[in-house]
Amino acid sequence: MNKDKKAKIGFVGCGGFSTGNLYPTIHKIPEFDLAAVCDLKEELVKRNARDFGARRQYADLDKMLSEEELDGVVVVGLPKMHYEIGKRCLDAGLPIYVEKPSANTYKEALDLAEYAKDKGLFGIVGFMKRHSTCYRMAKMITEKEEFGKINEIEVRFANGRYPDLKGWGLDKGPSNSFLIGQAVHILDLIRFFCGDVDEIYASLNEGKRFDNGSGTFGYAITVTFKSGSVGIMNLSAFHCPNFQMSEYFLAAGDECWLEVRDMLELNYHANQKPMSEFNPNGRAQIFSWRPEFTEVLGSTAGGLMGYEGEMRNFARASIGLEKPVADLFDGAKDLQIAEAIWESSQSKKAVKIN
Repeated sequence: MNKDKKAKIGFVGCGGFSTGNLYPTIHKIPEFDLAAVCDLKEELVKRNARDFGARRQYADLDKMLSEEELDGVVVVGLPKMHYEIGKRCLDAGLPIYVEKPSANTYKEALDLAEYAKDKGLFGIVGFMKRHSTCYRMAKMITEKEEFGKINEIEVRFANGRYPDLKGWGLDKGPSNSFLIGQAVHILDLIRFFCGDVDEIYASLNEGKRFDNGSGTFGYAITVTFKSGSVGIMNLSAFHCPNFQMSEYFLAAGDECWLEVRDMLELNYHANQKPMSEFNPNGRAQIFSWRPEFTEVLGSTAGGLMGYEGEMRNFARASIGLEKPVADLFDGAKDLQIAEAIWESSQSKKAVKIN
């Protein structure tokens, strides 16, 4: 395999999220060749082709697929678009990258994953936390022999009042929309560290509903993994105003633990002293990492948050240089957990996940 080969990628979707977070990473990725961009809105296609160096632009997906010799297609839009356009790209014999969630429901997400598999292709889902600096470091630590098995986790995530995503085709209110549209990131994160989930028990406290359809609410969730590990999740829309976010992740190993705060701070409390020759009154030593200020400013759409990593993974996977980090089956499993949380919160019973 030629390691200097570039993946010729078609990019479908020129909206605010992709333009602000994904397109800016492309020039940093040697393997990513932005061959074409496609969007129904002509002014957006022209802007992104100009700003990010695409060679050609299209308003018609089928025309792009027939005229371009591509290695893969990035699809970023609403979940219905991921599901439907994703299948059309797979029909053209091309692997796909779709943003999260890959569909509105577990059934559709699983169907999309099986559809790709049946064609001998793959799809990647945009779970950028797997690629972020803090969580990659945390993953490496938990895989070290000295850390041992992850015995328990604790996750707290808050997003502020959340909208009712009726425009997505969701009709169960903001607290349900939140699980599918946002908390699915956290559900993928716990699987990234602890593997598949066995059982979920969730309690839901509904708060206020606002004139624009948004609402506040909070979930208290206990989770048991098939590995035997256990966890607690608090997923809240109560205490962060104006769509601000707060995130905390803790993993406990064998007499050691680590924590990640807001994806920008890592503290590892090891069970052995990193500097055994230095023993200040017997106190434990902590390994800590946080980015320097200028690094944050220079990485707003890059490695720290994981957007660059997921785009690099798709480009390299499209030309056979590496395997997908988060595939379409991951996207389906995460939606399965989201639906189990909702079911448990409504039935007041624990839900087993097959």
